[in-house]
Amino acid sequence: MEDWLHLINAETEGELMELQQTTTIPEVQKTIVILRHLNADERVRQEAYYREKQLRDEANAIDGSRREGFQEGKAEGLAEGEAKGLAKGKDEMKQTLIEKWRARGMTDEEILDLLEE
Repeated sequence: MEDWLHLINAETEGELMELQQTTTIPEVQKTIVILRHLNADERVRQEAYYREKQLRDEANAIDGSRREGFQEGKAEGLAEGEAKGLAKGKDEMKQTLIEKWRARGMTDEEILDLLEE
């Protein structure tokens, strides 16, 4: 397991050479040979670079879209909450006025006339 970790973390040709000389695991040695072969082929390296770049670009686009969607949802939620809060406040105010008018002796007909204005 340790040799595989060294292989994954190797950043230089020297580290790969050292690992190839010290490892006793044939699969690790074969993987190093394959990596060297791939790195020697400029076209393969470019393809790998562009494939990795495309994956990063896609991940960034998805993340950006997710953030944008979150912001839109948040704005819609706030607007909806504000509208519901205003409506509730108006209803509560209306009920308070009705109670005060009734306490003053106004009839339901008089109250309805005032509410329609």
